[in-house]
Amino acid sequence: MSEELFKITEFAKIASTNRKTLQYYDEIGLFSPAYVAENGYRYYSLFQLDQLALIAVLRDLGLPLREIKQYQESGSAEELGHLLEAKSREIDHCIELLQRRKAMLTSILEENQSFQQYGGRGFQVLAWEDMRFSRLLPEGRKQPFVVNYLTDGLQTGLFVGAREQFLYQKRADGENCAPGGKYLCLYDFSANTVSQWMTDTIEAMKRYAAENDFRLDECFYAEFNDITLAKNESQQLFPRMIRSRLL
Repeated sequence: MSEELFKITEFAKIASTNRKTLQYYDEIGLFSPAYVAENGYRYYSLFQLDQLALIAVLRDLGLPLREIKQYQESGSAEELGHLLEAKSREIDHCIELLQRRKAMLTSILEENQSFQQYGGRGFQVLAWEDMRFSRLLPEGRKQPFVVNYLTDGLQTGLFVGAREQFLYQKRADGENCAPGGKYLCLYDFSANTVSQWMTDTIEAMKRYAAENDFRLDECFYAEFNDITLAKNESQQLFPRMIRSRLL
């Protein structure tokens, strides 16, 4: 027998794998030994290391074994190119998904830190950056509307101005802008319905501003957790924060 052939256990050690993997690859026709003795012992050649290394690389890239076998059977560089391009697109999609999850996680952590730092401590003056936002509902729409983290993301709220009010969602490409600056803010979890909470809090905020010689711009931004809005507001709403810019 040639000295260049190794028993399965020896070859597995050289290739930094294990005998069960080699046995399975042989069973599915993906990677077979160079020689099989009459007693069934498998023997491998050092020249097979490159082939096994390629399988390992493709597996590490996420290609399933059936696609690797498909490429091996065709022996076509073009086929390999198609498989790698498809995997590249899949990875791009996964990266985009993970980036969205990371952004949401970061936002949740920041919100939670704010709740812990400012919640339940009354009105406070805090600095905010510019906020871009878009309307979530067409003007005049009255039917029930559901907002949740999974479908609409975080930082959804109600804008209340001198002449109008509407639901919004913070978006980097939003067509509206709440300018940055110092804001009078209140973090609160005690409200049961949005209308009563908004009315009471806005009036209280105006009184607090007057007592402390603050001027508000009369535009208020209320942030919520997951909410359901209906005509009769029978559902419970969970506001997190309300703010108005100081002039």
